[in-house]
Amino acid sequence: MELAQYQDYEEYKKAMNTVLNRTVEDFVMTGYLLKQGRDTDILKDSGYSNVNEFAWAEYKLEATQVSRYIRINDRFSEGGYSPRLQEHYKGFGYAKLALMLTLPESVAEELTPAYSKSEIQAVKEEIESEEKITDIEVILEGEKEEQKELDNLEKAIHQICMDEPELYLKLHEAVRTSIGTGRIKEVLAPDGDKLYSVRPQGCGRIMLYLNDEKDEVILQVVRQGLKEKFAWENILSYLVLITEQEDAKQNWEELYGQKYPEKERIAPVQPKKEKRKESKVVKAKLPKPKKPEKQETEKPVELPNDIPGQTEIEKDFPEMLPEAGRTPEIRSDFIRAGQHEEENCTSAMPEPVEIVEKPVDNSEQIEENARNTEAGANSEPVDKSEEEQNPAGSRWEYMKTMESYKMALYMAASVNEMPHMMLNSAEYWKKWLETEVDENGDEIGKK
Repeated sequence: MELAQYQDYEEYKKAMNTVLNRTVEDFVMTGYLLKQGRDTDILKDSGYSNVNEFAWAEYKLEATQVSRYIRINDRFSEGGYSPRLQEHYKGFGYAKLALMLTLPESVAEELTPAYSKSEIQAVKEEIESEEKITDIEVILEGEKEEQKELDNLEKAIHQICMDEPELYLKLHEAVRTSIGTGRIKEVLAPDGDKLYSVRPQGCGRIMLYLNDEKDEVILQVVRQGLKEKFAWENILSYLVLITEQEDAKQNWEELYGQKYPEKERIAPVQPKKEKRKESKVVKAKLPKPKKPEKQETEKPVELPNDIPGQTEIEKDFPEMLPEAGRTPEIRSDFIRAGQHEEENCTSAMPEPVEIVEKPVDNSEQIEENARNTEAGANSEPVDKSEEEQNPAGSRWEYMKTMESYKMALYMAASVNEMPHMMLNSAEYWKKWLETEVDENGDEIGKK
């Protein structure tokens, strides 16, 4: 068999594309045939009860594989039920198409075969990250003042330049040293295709699809599924507005109100690493969570051990101590003092006097007590639950009385009831610690 010889790269690549396209079209065709087995009575004389049983017995295709083939045909064939692959998806390959099944159709249709599998995976991760954020959280973020009056394209460019300061410097130079959009395309989409995912505050993710061969750019607001088309000239017009000053770094600092982040310089002796191929997908940079402000805790006032005028029961009143509580010194002193006192008392002791106790008539007191008891039984019981709540003070004071493990359990139980978007708020925690609680740690009036 004669081996095929290719004259140049273009001929070789054309042959490769033909094989890949045929392979993918084979997958689409396979999905179509499986759908025929599912939707028609073609298997009635085969002895198989359904298409899954047929596919496993004849080709060892599991039910999940059958389902994937069918979904590929649903999504990527002409009209959703055809043996032919849509023109747009030719050249992707099976692995990419299988991954693109997990993307919204509005996103998948903007990707090209130039995107690698890992880049398509990065797009998938961006979509999933935005889906985890609720609409309420986005509203609570609030829009930045400098972005409120901007349209979606201007918001996206404004955010891209803030997230990528070095890219801003290149755009600054391109705008001020060239005419038209050619140089802008080279900077923003150096490999032809580029997808920027950014997340302006209070807006959610915006995806900007760029292709230097197309006259228009596609912008998609992920949360709303909204798509807008703009011209490259629209990007250039906004870049002109934000590159007015001659000094690019100073321009960036005034635009974003922060110091330009300089990169650490590498020592000359270190060899430069080879540049990795730049990804076509730029993922959104999320703001770093703010560290809670350290709150100064009031140090407890240390009282002196001895206060002037303070009495000590052991020294001043040893006779008040029980026998078991006396120290040996106190006990011996107490015995000596008792002996001395006994000697003095015996010498001056008077003759014993006979005391005659008179009977006391307490009948009136007994009758009065009986009347009070009867009146108390007929009166309504007093509900003291509202009068006495026995507050323990602030939650912070209550927690200081607990052991570390019990405090950890108490806080863990409380965190479950908190809105998770407030857990990074120092003001929220301060208010939580100052809230008055009862002796059980429950918030007063919340029961």
